Amino acid sequence: MKIKCRRLRSSFWESRCCCTLIAIAAGLLVTLICLSGFSVLMTSLDAPDSLVSCMAAIALCAGSFTAGFISAKHRRRHGLLAGLGCGIIIYFIVFFFGLLLLQSLSGAGTIMKLILIILCSCMGGVCGVNTRIRKPPR
Repeated sequence: MKIKCRRLRSSFWESRCCCTLIAIAAGLLVTLICLSGFSVLMTSLDAPDSLVSCMAAIALCAGSFTAGFISAKHRRRHGLLAGLGCGIIIYFIVFFFGLLLLQSLSGAGTIMKLILIILCSCMGGVCGVNTRIRKPPR
């Protein structure tokens, strides 16, 4: 009788945790790039407060979509759960930095931010799983 063993992940770089951390770092980088681009745009325009908050929400959605997309594309399965995990972690990072900068609980993070982040990261996860795999050249 032959015993079958599952192949364990050989290194940390191939693990689920590392994949999620890389995806979150990429999502936060995209968020920072979008915020920088929007701030350059706002220096040339006289933007009202509603436009500023809209631009911040768009940057946050772009970053969370990117995180879900990269995580799910790397894992190639469970895109909704990968996006949900990335979204929750990004929300807690944004919430923590909001607490540090504002030093109050009132404006640090809202339910609307949570809904936007989770929705966009789950959409990114579903899109990441459903993208085509590139075939290697022969």
